[in-house]
Amino acid sequence: MYSLTVSISLYWFAVIAVFAQDTSKGNDSSFCIIQEPVLNLFKYNFTSLSDSTKDIIIHNDYLNETLRIQLCMPLKQKCNGTDGYQICLIKNKEEIGIGKSPPKVEVGNGRTLFRFTGTNCTQKDKYSVIILMKCDYSDNSLPALFPRTDACQFHLLWRTALACGPRTQKPCIVSDNGSHYDLSSLTMYSTNYAIRTGNKNLPKIILNVCHSVIFEYDALCQIQSGACLKQNSSKIEYINLGDVTQAPIFEDGKLKLKYQNGDLCKDKNVAAPHIQTTVSFICDFEATDTSPEYIGGGKECHYQIIWKTAAACSIESLRSYSATTAGTCTVTNPLTNSTYDLKSLMTKDYYATAQNGAQYKFGVCKPPTNMKCTSGTGICSIKNGTSMGKYNTNLMWQEDGPYLNYTNGDLCENGQKHYTTIAFLCGTEEDSNKPFVVEQKPCQLIIHWNTSLVCAERIKCVAMDDDEMNLSSLIKSNDNYIVKVNKTEYHINICRPLVPVPSLTCAHGSAVCKATLNSNKEYINESLGFPKESPVLDANRDTVLRYIGGSPCHEDPTKLISSNFTFPCNVYSDKGYPEFKTYKDCTYIFEWKTSITCGAAMGNWTSPCIIRDHLSHECDLSSLYKSQPIYHVKSKQGKDYSINICGGGTFCNGSAVCQESNGYGSLANVIFDYGRDVIRLQYSNGDKCINTSYTSGVRFTCAESIGIGEPKLLWESQCHVEFKWDTNVTCAYKLKTQLPTPSDTHEDVPMFSTGHAGAVATIVLSVIATVAVLFYFRDPDKRTCLRPCWHPFSSRRSSGRVRSILQRKPNCCLTSILPSVKRIVTMIFWLHSSI
Repeated sequence: MYSLTVSISLYWFAVIAVFAQDTSKGNDSSFCIIQEPVLNLFKYNFTSLSDSTKDIIIHNDYLNETLRIQLCMPLKQKCNGTDGYQICLIKNKEEIGIGKSPPKVEVGNGRTLFRFTGTNCTQKDKYSVIILMKCDYSDNSLPALFPRTDACQFHLLWRTALACGPRTQKPCIVSDNGSHYDLSSLTMYSTNYAIRTGNKNLPKIILNVCHSVIFEYDALCQIQSGACLKQNSSKIEYINLGDVTQAPIFEDGKLKLKYQNGDLCKDKNVAAPHIQTTVSFICDFEATDTSPEYIGGGKECHYQIIWKTAAACSIESLRSYSATTAGTCTVTNPLTNSTYDLKSLMTKDYYATAQNGAQYKFGVCKPPTNMKCTSGTGICSIKNGTSMGKYNTNLMWQEDGPYLNYTNGDLCENGQKHYTTIAFLCGTEEDSNKPFVVEQKPCQLIIHWNTSLVCAERIKCVAMDDDEMNLSSLIKSNDNYIVKVNKTEYHINICRPLVPVPSLTCAHGSAVCKATLNSNKEYINESLGFPKESPVLDANRDTVLRYIGGSPCHEDPTKLISSNFTFPCNVYSDKGYPEFKTYKDCTYIFEWKTSITCGAAMGNWTSPCIIRDHLSHECDLSSLYKSQPIYHVKSKQGKDYSINICGGGTFCNGSAVCQESNGYGSLANVIFDYGRDVIRLQYSNGDKCINTSYTSGVRFTCAESIGIGEPKLLWESQCHVEFKWDTNVTCAYKLKTQLPTPSDTHEDVPMFSTGHAGAVATIVLSVIATVAVLFYFRDPDKRTCLRPCWHPFSSRRSSGRVRSILQRKPNCCLTSILPSVKRIVTMIFWLHSSI
């Protein structure tokens, strides 16, 4: 019921005060045909969403209530015996009219909503219903109810292709030297990728892949745009960065996607008259749910974006990679890092019938029982006992679903042997779940099997903001997080089902399982919810992940258990670890302090080779210079780049990166990207390159086992080069900044331990210090003097930038405070040493 996605929170926070256009025209369905007012190029027509034969029924099992709805006409069945309603609430066998006909329709800025008013709810308020229409080319489902706190207000999200405008799309598949590449898994059908070009005040790139940008709120791009730029100014403006005109290509050995023929370039010195965008994809088998990055080119009207993703690897290499991680009748999808597990099918024998009536008996990852065929046969012809292939347990991956190859059967024609492919597919709800023969050749048999076992729902582990808040690095694929509280264990995964463990008996697909030790020392398992909703941002701008639909709630069996995880930004926590906080109203609440949700923050450089973050924690990079003053990196095209991070002032005319005599820029930015766990150095204003200048970038990733490491070429273009440097040098910075990370298990801490004296001392000292401070500031003049001394801020991330936790201001009375503070501190140290 609560199938919410990443975009939901973005829609509702501003949904009420939106540029309204009232298009209601009476009791007919004309209000459901709406002219789009921004581009003024098309109309929305929602009339087909109403059913002329019956009302639409929406169940809210959580609150045990039902809605009857008609969007574009009055209800077919009266509500509580009364005409004129389009929405009726049924609760406790009572019908209440909560939405009268016609609604008020509000449309503008890429958003359409229907606002209904109903009968009296309280003495002051009437019932109200808001239905927000959301573009989704891949969905035409019924509206979904939002969780509500106001008994008089209902909010629904209706995903439908009818809320979309015209679109442009191209094939997303390309071949190169016998290898095949498919980027279609990156195409978005309901929202877009948002890419920052700098800090929150700079423009934002809105992007889609092989598909025009989804026309929606905050993304009012032209119909054919594959990428556009949203200007952050008093007058919101969208610049077309290129149309969807062609499929991906290979250029200079790189997989690229080009959007061309954008708006006219304002710089007349640029050769190309129109703005264009190039997305360069980098194959990385470990990179799932990653985001594109802007690396420059805007000044030259050619926007350059790089994207490390497993989707950029060839289908053949992905298949080989998945085979290396396969187990008995299991295989991992390298694009999603989710695991297909078909071991549950190994307990029975199965039958498949061909169109000519021939029947085959087979086993999944095992031989069938009681067969006429030779030993080791995986699939057997019932009629003549012919082995159609030997069984094996090697489940193979392909993008449409996993498959088994049974080869080496009995002799066939021309000395060949029979072989069979059994492909497991996620079919529609109407499809039969029985295996069936789709192709029958003299020596080959192909069987398709639609099964829910390969339909595991995979949510995108990203909360959308001005920057994407990506939690995918917290996903576990080999084990689970375990939080222990007394005799209870919480087994947890993030955005994915739990990794199967023999002792866990929670429902398959659960993301959190509670295991409680009973009096017989047996673990009782309860599911605390399934990963059906992507993370969202709450009112405090914290990232929140919610799992729903768990086991029945003990105090209210009509409800199902859910769990909430909040991920507040904490730059000291590294990836952090979950902590159980409380249980309330059938919901388990966890907190997970992590640097991943802190976005990126600007740092600074101090000579000779020290970088500092916004909290003045520093990292000395000089060991990169001492180990080897100059590093050389060669590209496939034979270019020789020389890098000197710490000698940039005297090396290559002030550039840290050089290629022959061309300097690739001086240091422009130091960026601590907490979300990607990377420190980036950006260099700009290098020597002249065509109509612009050379630029470069070096990104450092902590890698404890590598040592100093060395730079590797990540990406290059005619005027820009990017390097990746895995090294343990930046790990020292992390060790200095992070707090101790909890272990994989958490036990309750006794009230007093063997070291309780230290705890007592701390309490005593805190009380003394507090009393001393209160005594000092009993004077009203001193309290008044204190107020401007400290100016606390919220420490939460705002638009991807980490704010200062505390900002100090000079004050005239500071000198009068310091002597007393000094006396208090001296007394505390004396007491501590005595203890």
